[in-house]
Amino acid sequence: MTASAALAGQRLRDLGDFIAGEVRQGLIPGAVVLVTQAGQTVYEAAIGHSQPAEHTPMRRDAVFWLASMTKPVTSVAAMMLVEAGRIGLHDAVRDHLPALRQQAADPPITVLDLLRHTSGLPYGAPDVSPLHAQYHRANLFDMAQDNAELVDKIVRLPLLSPPGTMFEYGMSADVLGRLVEVASGLSLADFIGQRICGPLGLSSFGFSVGEADRARVAWPLPGDDTPLAPPPFPAVRWCAGGSGLWGTAQDYSRFARMLLGEGALDRVRLLAPRTVRLMTRNHLPDDVRFGPSVQALEATAPLPELGQGFGLGLMVRTKADANPVPGAVGDFGWPGLSGTTFWVDPSRQLVAVLMMRSTRHRLRYRTLFREHVYRALE
Repeated sequence: MTASAALAGQRLRDLGDFIAGEVRQGLIPGAVVLVTQAGQTVYEAAIGHSQPAEHTPMRRDAVFWLASMTKPVTSVAAMMLVEAGRIGLHDAVRDHLPALRQQAADPPITVLDLLRHTSGLPYGAPDVSPLHAQYHRANLFDMAQDNAELVDKIVRLPLLSPPGTMFEYGMSADVLGRLVEVASGLSLADFIGQRICGPLGLSSFGFSVGEADRARVAWPLPGDDTPLAPPPFPAVRWCAGGSGLWGTAQDYSRFARMLLGEGALDRVRLLAPRTVRLMTRNHLPDDVRFGPSVQALEATAPLPELGQGFGLGLMVRTKADANPVPGAVGDFGWPGLSGTTFWVDPSRQLVAVLMMRSTRHRLRYRTLFREHVYRALE
């Protein structure tokens, strides 16, 4: 480790002390923090409790619900199929998923629309608009469904906007997960397990948690969870491409380091460099509109006034000095509803991962984590 990295690690202990103070105040149960630079661990800590009711000490290999940090993994799976010629970015999704032909969409939803959330498929939030309420009533987060059944529900619903015209965070990655299944002939769980987790050695990633790892599951404080969270066990039927994965900070850091390495890690290559460069540049049209849910993303929203856009499954920073939260042009990443977050800063060869279970406080800690990391580096 370089002297500067060692110094940054010493400074990041302030972050650990801060999180420990938040645990003592009863705001969060605990967290795992992992920061690497140029492939070397700068700071790693397990703080607080994984099972707060029993005061079980947090472990560095604690297993967290990744929530929307599943989306970059599903996006990588889709781009592997693009490279293999199984699907194309500008393909109409209904050409691969015939059920979508029932949904009147002009122009049709493309694979690119699913990757950049311009499909017109929102999340179901009953208090946002009548259309969002329709999605809510459709029970799209039914853990007993499979991805084919999810698509059958979605085709009965209207689109929020014509495809390609509006960024609205929603069910796009879940439909993308079904597309991966059809194009590959494997379940989403098997494709991710065989084609991504196996080669990279991500032993903790999965849509449920095995019997042997139950003691490692990180739980939220009472009252600080969401009904959208899947149970870690027993195994659920629905492998949600937008939110269903579980995993550790160490494994997610390896996945993110693969992206930093432009598709390769430890002599294993999943994607060509040009593909990762394509994923990590802004793909939102200049005249794109933004849906009613985008403001809820706060500092991670892909808004021009925040100096950010959206690539293929990832938020991308496009401008310097436009965002009050520190970062660098070209950095990319995405957070999760559960309290997880990560980003990659290629200019500093940096990968930063924060794992915690706090839906209520997730926005606050996303910002504080970035501030502490960049303060330590600078």
